Amino acid sequence: MLFPLLTFPYVCRILLPAQIGQVNFYNSIIGYISLFTCLGIPMYAVREVARERDDIVQMNRTTIEVLLLHTLLTLIGYVAVVILCLTVPQIKENIPLFLILSITLIFTVIGCDWFYNGIEDFKYITIRGIVVKSISVILLFLLVKSKEDLLWYGVYCVVGSIGGNVFNFIRLRKYIHKENIIFAQLHIFRHLKPAIKVFSFNVVISVYLQLNPVLLGFMKDTIAVAYFTAATKLMMMVTKISSSLGTVLMPRASHLISEGKKDEFNKLIQKSYDFTLALTIPLVIGLICMAPYIVRVFCGSQYEDAIITSQIIAPITLVVGLSNIMGMQVLYPIGKINTVVKCTIYGAITNVILNLALIPFLSFNGTAIAYLGAEVATTLSMYIIAKQDMPIKFFKKDNLTYFVGGLLMILSIFAVAALLKANNLIMLIAETLIGFGIYSLYLTYKKDQFASLVISKIEAVVKS
Repeated sequence: MLFPLLTFPYVCRILLPAQIGQVNFYNSIIGYISLFTCLGIPMYAVREVARERDDIVQMNRTTIEVLLLHTLLTLIGYVAVVILCLTVPQIKENIPLFLILSITLIFTVIGCDWFYNGIEDFKYITIRGIVVKSISVILLFLLVKSKEDLLWYGVYCVVGSIGGNVFNFIRLRKYIHKENIIFAQLHIFRHLKPAIKVFSFNVVISVYLQLNPVLLGFMKDTIAVAYFTAATKLMMMVTKISSSLGTVLMPRASHLISEGKKDEFNKLIQKSYDFTLALTIPLVIGLICMAPYIVRVFCGSQYEDAIITSQIIAPITLVVGLSNIMGMQVLYPIGKINTVVKCTIYGAITNVILNLALIPFLSFNGTAIAYLGAEVATTLSMYIIAKQDMPIKFFKKDNLTYFVGGLLMILSIFAVAALLKANNLIMLIAETLIGFGIYSLYLTYKKDQFASLVISKIEAVVKS
């Protein structure tokens, strides 16, 4: 979260909305190419590595097979890059920028993030991420100083997002032993069929993750994409908190299932659900109530049109958190990826219909409504169809604490807005501190398990 908080306000003030919209428009197209070159491999490979990590020889072979398959698909993907550069007018406007952004395809292959997720080496991922992002931020401030530095911003986007994947590839030598790899015995295409199942899920997901700015760019313009990007950027920063839980728990859940530890699996999922509610409810409230200050502080006054947009999509933080638990932490580890795909298709259909119906009249706000509608449709259908597979108590009495705490948070934010008259930054800081402070105090007063856990961790750190 911290790095975009530092960089996005700077970029919004240096580059024009049209330029930011062009970068995100191109990134969305590159994202679709990446979707097909990945073919569901990252998510599939996390589960396979997690299942096989106790068998070093088999894990090594699987890793090399998946890496070779991904490399082959990426070579095909660059054929698509060349064709688009030669045929699409919007891309011909700035081919160098499009080619720079396409480097992410190469970095994605050599990164093997799925391997480190599968073995749960999150310490390395964190350290690498901090170092690489710190370097990329320095480069941003040094190289992007005016609207003419758009290509350097493209370089920053690549380095900042997955530039550290080079180190991932080099570090593989620590885990992959040459004596375990006999190339004559490798079967890279055995992974094709199971990966395609995950790919079908990713394709549908991409309809309302990457298609939104693409449709908006073609049906309106890059200015509209810029406003939508500003709103979603803020929401995505917050959503990363809850989505990181799914990244951590999916390999652990897969490992527990493979070892038959059903009781531990059930307890883990229930804790995940409670934690997600406790965390996302105040985040949604904060995004909605403080949207005017957030947009003005982080994006600038020229992005005020994105305020309502950010309020519309704010609930996605909670909705995605719940679908992440049901889909990625429960259904996928137990082998019911088809159910996840089916539910996601409902969301994708909802998204396309709403986009086509609303963009002509509401522009980027119409896309925001479509985005929210898609996520709600996906999550609700997953709950209805697969409720019997969920080891979750969805309506626990204890969870009312989070909703009451959220109500108190809303009242405290309104009180600050009524009593304090200051500039946007001061108002944002005051409402954040008081709003989240009231919420935290109420959870502590009710002796909530989540609050108690946080307090115990803080006490342990202080004592040490």
